[in-house]
Amino acid sequence: MGLLDAIGEALSRKKTTLADKDYKCPSCGAKVTLNMERCPSCGVRIKSMFRKKCPKCSELCELDAKICPQCNYNFEAELARAKKQVWRCPICGYEMETLYTRCPVCNTRFM
Repeated sequence: MGLLDAIGEALSRKKTTLADKDYKCPSCGAKVTLNMERCPSCGVRIKSMFRKKCPKCSELCELDAKICPQCNYNFEAELARAKKQVWRCPICGYEMETLYTRCPVCNTRFM
């Protein structure tokens, strides 16, 4: 197996998400996934079975909620913040959104 074979195999693997996993319906025990609208066995709405917890007020919100109805916490803004890459100077701690060769604050050389 060569390097190109290993890269091709790694790229061809399907990434699994939470929506692809099988869960048990709490009402009847049938297999359901999060991308279904209702349980195929008992008809209970999937959104009413599974909830996400607000990190600010601990309110249980619907899975597709963009804002917590209790405290107006923005789930999408937190997700965007988590995806943003930030570089930090090891000397002064200055945070940069782009990678520089020198820190603009303390002039420490990075490379």
